[in-house]
Parts: sequence; structure tokens; C-alpha cells
Amino acid sequence: MSSPEGPSRTYPSRPLIGVGTAVYRGDRVLLIRRGKPPLAGTWSLPGGLADPGESLPGAAAREVAEECGIRIQVVDLITLFEYIERDRWGRARYHYLVFDFAARYRGGALEHASDAADARWVRVPEMYRLEVSEEVRHVVRQGLGILR
Repeated sequence: MSSPEGPSRTYPSRPLIGVGTAVYRGDRVLLIRRGKPPLAGTWSLPGGLADPGESLPGAAAREVAEECGIRIQVVDLITLFEYIERDRWGRARYHYLVFDFAARYRGGALEHASDAADARWVRVPEMYRLEVSEEVRHVVRQGLGILR
């Protein structure tokens, strides 16, 4: 069911289109600590839902600016990731199709805002010490390959 704020994120009538962005600054990648479900409290890539009429790279740049206060240059698509979280009855509580992009930092002071509880630049080997999913680790490694 949709609302003035957009489609319902829980129990959606169809998969929602989202973006995630692996932003690189030298030997570091930008990670955010998720402030809201799903996966609240875990470290991830900045991202969110694309708006109607918005290009996916445009959505990626907007979401990074909203969540982290920085400007980026989107370089290329890394992968498409499907996230489905089911409730105990097997219904899809969350269902996202997330287009993950590689991007370079272009400017601005990093600060967490919007949905992010924290944001920081992390050296890629250090991300293994944080609560980061294997999917995010894979995207970060793939993005490094694209930018080299």
C-alpha cells in the first residue's frame, strides 16, 4: 500500500527499487551504520529507494548526499542484489531489488544524517572487523576492481 511518502517498505505489493553505493576515497570505502530496519545496527553501503522518474545513478548520488553530506561521481554499476526478508509465515516482509554502484568521493564533509546512525571511511581490510554482511564485502571488492 502506498502513502504520500511513497510505497510501503514493509509487506510491499511488489519489489521496491533501491540503490547502494560503494564510495571510494583513496584506500578507504564509505560505510554507514543502518539506523532503521531492515538490518538496523549493521554496517552497510549508503543507499535507499529511487524516486519515480529518477535515474538510478542519480538516486545513488542523492542518497549518498542525504545520508552522508558528500558529493560523489558515480562510475559504474557493480551488481544487482535482491534482498528478501520473510516473516515467520513465509510472507515477504521486505523485498528490494538493489542496484549497487561504484563511485569516487568528490567533496564535502562526511557526516551521518537521514537513515544512517553513523558513517565513516574504512580501509577495506578493516571492514572485516565490523558487522558487515558478506554481500556488502563482495560488492566492495567488486567495486575496487571496477575503479582500478
